[in-house]
Amino acid sequence: MPTQEHLRTAMNEMARSTDALSPTVVLHAARRRQTHRRLLAAVVTAAAVTAVSIGVAVATPSRPPDGPAPADTGDAGQALRDSVAALRGGNYTFTRTGTSSIADIQRAAVHLPDSVLLQHASSFVMVRAGSDTYLRYLLNGGPELRAQYRQYYKENLKAADVRKIDEVYSHLDGEHWVRADEKKLTEAAAVDEQSGLDYMAQMPTTEQPDATGAGSLIAAVTSAERAGNVITGTLDATKPDPLLELMFSDPTYLYGVGAKSMPYRATLDDQGRLTEFTVTMPDHRMASQPADPVQPEPPLVIRISEYGRTEAQSPPAQISGELSSLAYELLARDTD
Repeated sequence: MPTQEHLRTAMNEMARSTDALSPTVVLHAARRRQTHRRLLAAVVTAAAVTAVSIGVAVATPSRPPDGPAPADTGDAGQALRDSVAALRGGNYTFTRTGTSSIADIQRAAVHLPDSVLLQHASSFVMVRAGSDTYLRYLLNGGPELRAQYRQYYKENLKAADVRKIDEVYSHLDGEHWVRADEKKLTEAAAVDEQSGLDYMAQMPTTEQPDATGAGSLIAAVTSAERAGNVITGTLDATKPDPLLELMFSDPTYLYGVGAKSMPYRATLDDQGRLTEFTVTMPDHRMASQPADPVQPEPPLVIRISEYGRTEAQSPPAQISGELSSLAYELLARDTD
């Protein structure tokens, strides 16, 4: 089996063969990690990227145990904080857009303690059904990059090792389901490399049932006004919270003082439960932003539905196999 050192050497050699990113591309990488990041080039520009790295994507409870207390925003603020209480029941469906393209959630179905489905993209889906976890994942993110890596392995590793790597690629092709160890996936995501798993949302549990991120956003609210079932105001995106860092990716660097007063709009249902939370990104330029034109950032939008009516997920009908130890090595250093 190829050793971890062999894999790192292969990755580093490939990285040195690519061109560096332009300042504008680095800026966009800081704000939102795109689905097909040019991660080989990102390794070359590691010093620039490290300054704005968002780390591992993890779902946090509504208020982190060691985080700051929510601001006292009166009755409207209390209604807003109460609106996420229903998430603690662990039965809901949601979507999340406007974060990174991978940290975005196209569809999630939470039915605790029995099951969870988190679909980041059509080729990046995780399902927990009972005690088992399943993954559908596209290693390297696209045909061109996959071909580059496979060709490099073919030219630089022994034939027996290449066959083992080819088997991993056959499982992680974005189409087949494979049985995975959730703990090992989390460990692979924590490796300090450029991996698509870095932006994997941690599966919710009965102890931490809120996978939406809405709780962290609401804990950062600094003002709130209510009109019917709509609450508006501002939030401080710079508050210390790992999930806020994921969703805004170093907001002080990108937006300056605007990061401390981002406008939001929350919609509640007739039972006071949160159904939508939208954060509008500041439209002014930061002082360090390149002169090149930068497209306006889309809003961050979380939509929640099917409280108490979300059905449990069944295991995938066809499983192509189980992830090997080599697969976790490749996932830890995957470039998507």
